[in-house]
Amino acid sequence: MDRAITDARALLDTLVSSDWQELHVVSGETEIFIARADGGFNPMRAAANVSDVELPAAPATGPETSVMTQHVATLVHALPVGTDLKAGDTVATIRVLDTEEAIPAPVAGRITSLSADVGALLEYGMPILSIAQAA
Repeated sequence: MDRAITDARALLDTLVSSDWQELHVVSGETEIFIARADGGFNPMRAAANVSDVELPAAPATGPETSVMTQHVATLVHALPVGTDLKAGDTVATIRVLDTEEAIPAPVAGRITSLSADVGALLEYGMPILSIAQAA
């Protein structure tokens, strides 16, 4: 496992230090796709047949704020639609490499929609959920 993490870090370093926009590596049963914000479409998402999930939205109380992922990661947990929360409450958990990271609510309000299933691969800047701000 340590070898895989070291290899993934080396790939990230190579991408960052080069002018490459994306990197897609397939070796045996392992597949990795890394891209800059303006990189190409992730072929792993198509292969996994991951799609946005439309769930019933709770009544909005104010403008909506999208909570976006700041990493290429896997969605581990997200609070359900209709959950009321305060700014700073953990609304989702993602896994980056082997580390879990809590995603805080940027505003107080109510979760109105989810954009991904648990286990889904999230690309950088992809919405995880939306929050209708408290009035």
